Amino acid sequence: MKIRTIITTAAGAAAVAGALLLATGGAASATTTATLTAATPSGHAVTIERGVDDTTSANTGVNDPTGGGPIWAYDNVQRTITWAPHANTPGAWDVTVVTKGVYHAFANPLTGAPWRHDGVMAGEIQYVVTAPGLSPSASHVPAVSPKALRSQGVVDELFGQLNNSSAVTMTGGAYNFVYFGIDGAPGGLYFQH
Repeated sequence: MKIRTIITTAAGAAAVAGALLLATGGAASATTTATLTAATPSGHAVTIERGVDDTTSANTGVNDPTGGGPIWAYDNVQRTITWAPHANTPGAWDVTVVTKGVYHAFANPLTGAPWRHDGVMAGEIQYVVTAPGLSPSASHVPAVSPKALRSQGVVDELFGQLNNSSAVTMTGGAYNFVYFGIDGAPGGLYFQH
């Protein structure tokens, strides 16, 4: 979540938010247990994370120790990972990570100024993953993942490679996230792309 943009029209923001919520299954939940499936050509897994650093480009005075930028909130999220064989590349997988949850802001992500607020957020990121000799399996994904993991880290978990992510190659990675109730954002909707 390093690049930040804001949709400038309220109508456009509402349309994108509605589509995103439909795609991510509706309301956010911060306390969901894991659902695991056996390793199959296609499948899904669910994990939760608590206290995930959420970054922005505005200076908040608190920086992500991994270099992700200024932190403005801590998120409690559920990540649902789905996968299927990639249609055009043998040995590759289409993987989608859908994230939904609650943010706990201590700074405004637009200005960096102190601001206390809790609200819901949702987003999605898609990858094409190549992992020679490895297959995705929900059995690799714990019910609760470490809070330091981003979407890429959860995909590493899926392939059993959390501590050896060099074995997993991901392309794509375009993401769309929306945060509701952000002071100063058009319609209160803050978008990250």
